[in-house]
Amino acid sequence: MSETTRHRFGSWGATAAIVLLAGAVPVALNLAADAAGSLNCSSGYQVDETLTNGARWQMCWERQLNEGIVLHDVTYTPIGGQPIEVLFRASLAEIHVPYDNNGARFHDLSDYGLGYDWYIDDLQPGDCPNGDLLTDTTINSNVLCQTEAPTGYAYKDYAQQAQATSLNLFSVSHIGAYNYVVAWNFDDDGTIRPEVGATGSLQLYGGSPQSTWPMGGGNRAVAHMHNFYWRLDFDVDGAGNDRVEEMEALPTNGRSQLRNTRRPFTSEVARRVAPGGFRSWRVLDTVSDNADGHPVSWELLPNTDNIFRGPTYEPYSQNQLYVTRNRLCERFATHNVPTGNCRSSPNDSVAAFANGESLSNGQDLVVWYGASFHHLPRDEDEDHMHPHWTGFSIVPRDLTATNPAG
Repeated sequence: MSETTRHRFGSWGATAAIVLLAGAVPVALNLAADAAGSLNCSSGYQVDETLTNGARWQMCWERQLNEGIVLHDVTYTPIGGQPIEVLFRASLAEIHVPYDNNGARFHDLSDYGLGYDWYIDDLQPGDCPNGDLLTDTTINSNVLCQTEAPTGYAYKDYAQQAQATSLNLFSVSHIGAYNYVVAWNFDDDGTIRPEVGATGSLQLYGGSPQSTWPMGGGNRAVAHMHNFYWRLDFDVDGAGNDRVEEMEALPTNGRSQLRNTRRPFTSEVARRVAPGGFRSWRVLDTVSDNADGHPVSWELLPNTDNIFRGPTYEPYSQNQLYVTRNRLCERFATHNVPTGNCRSSPNDSVAAFANGESLSNGQDLVVWYGASFHHLPRDEDEDHMHPHWTGFSIVPRDLTATNPAG
């Protein structure tokens, strides 16, 4: 695992410092990625990609035994703008796999671990076409693939158009019969798209028609969920001034109109996805404004394709979003095992972390988000499954006063 030069969380974090810069977009420059391009990690654990349109992403990465690849000091530079930190630390925080017949309820991240050298893949050139393989020298394995890929239009306005690209980072971990492709996409417009692709082979067979699907040879494959939880330690424009707001568009006047609302969170909270109200959340910096005088923020746009809420003994599954204060012992969405000074029980989960503590007065905030996919097997899943992708988007809101791409 890589070593950082700054520490907020002992062996798995770092702390930020800022210096104010002038410019069309008044933002802070995180010292994790200064004007000379230096990062707070050794060169082999740095990502510094200037995309085709001139936007730039900089960050550090490291391998953790449970989370797998962890990113930190994630910094974005828009076209013609100044660098701004977005995320201090970002990682998966759980992969929960309950089977429809309740024959198994796996916790692949906390109970097994994506980053152990016997679980994380040593990627080969064929895994990373037209990309670069990044090596973790502590296990001498290529654990990360880095590529730039086209994503289609940056915009299209009659005859005017521009094309966009994205920085893609992914690792692969195999737990049981499944292979998890853990990907982070960093678009040239400042959008971040975390996602996980589940591939490999089907894990469990046998059982009643109510919880299975008929496969070849008379076998029945058991249907199941994949619930992915991410832990996002935002530091928008550096630490200390972040606030989380919930945004909705609620029907009014006989459902003929929508009333747009914004609700700031002043204490730890658990919230559900609400497609009917177009609910989303943004993390804004209360000090930094763009050139129009609007607060700089990044908005979390949820995935509403599938919603899972499990039994009462899985309280973390009752909500999709949690906002908590940053604490060392609150590392996974569930099954936090006591280590060091942590006195957590194995069943401690993010549902217990969101216990109403104040989020005001410059507290360091963490956003937890969960998205789900129900895997009803099909014949095409044998012998090798196509990847099933689950993810969401984190989109800049009022970072720049206009579209810098044109």
